[in-house]
Amino acid sequence: MGTFYNNAVCDIYIGKSAGKKLMEEIRSAKRNVKIISPYLSPFLIKELIFLHSKGIGISLITTDGIEDFYGNYDRNIDKLIIQNKHIDEEAKASRDNLIALSRTLLLTILGLSVVVLSLVFLLKEWRLFYGFVLVILLFLIRDFTVKKIKNKRIYNYTYRQLFPFKVFVSPDKKSFNRTFIHSKIYIIDNEIVYLGSLNFTGNGVKENHETRIRTTDHNAVGKIVEEVDHLFFNSNLDERNIQFWGRQLYPEPIN
Repeated sequence: MGTFYNNAVCDIYIGKSAGKKLMEEIRSAKRNVKIISPYLSPFLIKELIFLHSKGIGISLITTDGIEDFYGNYDRNIDKLIIQNKHIDEEAKASRDNLIALSRTLLLTILGLSVVVLSLVFLLKEWRLFYGFVLVILLFLIRDFTVKKIKNKRIYNYTYRQLFPFKVFVSPDKKSFNRTFIHSKIYIIDNEIVYLGSLNFTGNGVKENHETRIRTTDHNAVGKIVEEVDHLFFNSNLDERNIQFWGRQLYPEPIN
């Protein structure tokens, strides 16, 4: 990974609100937006989700230091991970049979209890109370059946991304990575590129004193797009596993 390009024509801005024009052009994207930012803010993720809903192609590269609780306590990456629930039909049929058996056992227990009690009081034969031995046995069988129902897994879960994104593991997370993705790059429609210091956070685009370079230089944009695509598809850097992460974010009832 690495790109060098000389003599690019560009605009330079240094100061606060460095993200104002950037956000205007992201919101006006016609085809796609590609972003590299090690940190994110929830309300800016919502901007990307809105663009995605309009059919704009989004790709995002960030790190596992993504959370920036700017202005609220929302988490952000959660909204980009979708849980899919799958039913094991064979397991469901088995569970339904167990539920039917449990109901039958319950009715049998109630009916047998009524019969035994009625006979005891009508016949004044106290030895008939031994009939409750069978009631207790049926109760234990039903209790075992209910436990099997509770432990029967009929749902399995997988996770997918709302739109393509990569979350690379930081070097201090016991990863084999030795590269921290610290670049801030924004590409709109593969025609406009922003580079600089501003993260895709509220502070980055509004409050901080930042450096922002904007270029529409065709050759420079082409080189940068090539580098970003390489990082996205062929970096071989350690990244967060979407299936593992989804299991941390969502409950997974088994039945």
